[in-house]
Amino acid sequence: MTPAAMLRVPESAVAGPVSRAETLLVVRGRTMAEIPGSAAPLCRESALATLLMDEFRCTRDRDVFEALVALVAPQLFARVRRKLRTLDAGFDPHELLQDAIINIYRYPDRFEASRPGAFAAWSTTIVDNAIRRQLRQRRSGVPLCLSPTEVLTQHACDGSLAPDQQAQDHEECQQTGAAFGLLLQIYLQAFAHLSDRERYVLEQVEVHQLRYAEVAAQLGVRHEAVKMVVFRARKRVHDRIGAWLGAALGHAVEAAA
Repeated sequence: MTPAAMLRVPESAVAGPVSRAETLLVVRGRTMAEIPGSAAPLCRESALATLLMDEFRCTRDRDVFEALVALVAPQLFARVRRKLRTLDAGFDPHELLQDAIINIYRYPDRFEASRPGAFAAWSTTIVDNAIRRQLRQRRSGVPLCLSPTEVLTQHACDGSLAPDQQAQDHEECQQTGAAFGLLLQIYLQAFAHLSDRERYVLEQVEVHQLRYAEVAAQLGVRHEAVKMVVFRARKRVHDRIGAWLGAALGHAVEAAA
């Protein structure tokens, strides 16, 4: 099966995010009447997103979250692009959207479905925070001033370490390297448990550093499909690593007891 075929999904699965969301909520016994003020016609889609987010907050169900992303991703992406136009910062809007979606997934407990536009306001704050983080990372770079070699040779290094400190630092570096190597092994095992399409897309994005739009053009699919595959793959790797490390920590505690 080709990579493009692996990413293609039936039209019924991607068409009509509003209808899909409404059907999902009806099946789960949720109604728009639960959101105060949702009866107004102009509030329908905003209230639908708010109700979906509240259902995800209560259940942590993957189908609910996927329906939410399908419904709100275009609006979130437009919001990211509007914010970036005022900054002229050169950030990738797709990366910022992915960051926002991940934080929506991670912090549902902080959401309160108090009005139809609750999700729109809450997600706008998350988008703003994602952009601020990128700006802080860019601004935190420490400028490096190089001195001519002849100047450096005239000044002794007052910060040189004693032999015992150098030995300790060397040992700590070795331990850190061993721990990092073990973590990489665990990551590779988690990566091996992904599906073929998840491994292929994640490799293109994280190893070859291709943007979502480039991978989508290469495979002949929409970039939204690529973003969702990357999101799912990263989450599954994260969850599997967390489960393994948690089990290892539990065994270590039992052995020490």
